[in-house]
Amino acid sequence: MNILLTNDDGIDFPGLSILREELQSIGKVFVFAPTREKSGTSQALSIFDDVYVQPLDKNTFIVNGYPVDCINIGLHGGLIHEPVDIIVSGINKGVNMGDDIYYSGTVGAARHGFIHGYPSLAVSCGYLDENGDYASVSKFVKSFIEENASLFKKPVLLNINHPVPAKNVSGIKWTKLGRRIYRDTYKKTRINKQEYYFNLGGSELSHKEEKGTDFEAYENNYVSITPLKRDATDYEIFDKEYKPDRFKTGN
Repeated sequence: MNILLTNDDGIDFPGLSILREELQSIGKVFVFAPTREKSGTSQALSIFDDVYVQPLDKNTFIVNGYPVDCINIGLHGGLIHEPVDIIVSGINKGVNMGDDIYYSGTVGAARHGFIHGYPSLAVSCGYLDENGDYASVSKFVKSFIEENASLFKKPVLLNINHPVPAKNVSGIKWTKLGRRIYRDTYKKTRINKQEYYFNLGGSELSHKEEKGTDFEAYENNYVSITPLKRDATDYEIFDKEYKPDRFKTGN
């Protein structure tokens, strides 16, 4: 198995390096990771700008760009001469549940791989710094890939959130996306009469209580696995408003 691995926390983050060590026991791992943290960049892709890439060894590359740049260059840059079988993005510090998936660079990178026809995993966890038990989360990811090999014979996109402490999980639950509630606050610094600096100092996060969601599973100490898809069509409105005869023209 050839595994393409990236993250949005940067090349030096232990969630990446520890996961790589674990996955090397089941395949060849190619790492393309950002030079520095690129959290919250969703599916940003560098277009027309040069992207600097530095090899650390024949299978490891630092990319001065976004997580999606890492995946795109890994897949299409001609630096990997073997077919990629699966894409893994993570391990991310902090969870990506509910509406987080639209902002997350971790999920964005996995989604990009899925759009290009590859089975892709976005892996996040509740640890918030480099001191988390990423070894236990990595062991779970390896086992999950091994035990679900048939699932990865076609393109799938799975959003995985691992609870903490990692060694005390209750099991796995397949879930639907919940609803995240954000309350953002900015620090404003005046430069002069007309100009300011705004710094998003943080968000107060909560969520809607709902059965069967990633939030419910996570709060009950289960690993949440949510299958995602590309189609964002609002079929309720589509089915109500679509009238084929509306666009027909007479003579």
